Amino acid sequence: MKGKYEIFNDIAQSRRHNNRLVYSCLILMIAVFAIAIYFVVSAHERANNNAYVLHGGQRLPMVPIRDAKENLEILCEGHVQNFHELFFSLEPDLNLIKRNIEEKALFMVDWSGNRLYARLVEKKYFHDVVMRDYHYFVELDSIQIDYATYPFPFTFYGKQAIEKGKSTTYRNLVTKGHLKKAGITPNNLNGIKIIDFEVVDNSDLERR
Repeated sequence: MKGKYEIFNDIAQSRRHNNRLVYSCLILMIAVFAIAIYFVVSAHERANNNAYVLHGGQRLPMVPIRDAKENLEILCEGHVQNFHELFFSLEPDLNLIKRNIEEKALFMVDWSGNRLYARLVEKKYFHDVVMRDYHYFVELDSIQIDYATYPFPFTFYGKQAIEKGKSTTYRNLVTKGHLKKAGITPNNLNGIKIIDFEVVDNSDLERR
């Protein structure tokens, strides 16, 4: 009988040991889960307090923001600037021009941008850039956006520097249009689209 009780005692002790092990594992798992949730929530809050703008299809470093209005301004101004650099900065390489405009810039604008591009292609504008070995660079002066009305009207003020051999010609580059919210897609991660786009002034300024 004594041996039988000892067996029962061993079983009870083993059961208590297993229970302690199970409880310890459960407590450890709960602690790990709680820590993971904390880090996920913290990362989400940090992400909500930052914004990025796409530049040439690449993400720029994240910019700290203080409120939703500042976030909107960063995205809208970055979208407008990026579009102009893709569309109006040109190298004497037709494949590069097509890639920047057809595969990037035209996803940032509505039919008005496509219409302008088609008109320039028809006039062999880009062909002349390549044949004459011109280099076009966009210089931003300012971007004015009115957030009081929607879609947001904007005006882009800048210049085009055109390198022609040893000389450089400057042109005004003033454009206008409106900005509206759009669906976020792989080709438009900012979720913004330019509508009613037009060139207001692209006249020659000076030669150096």
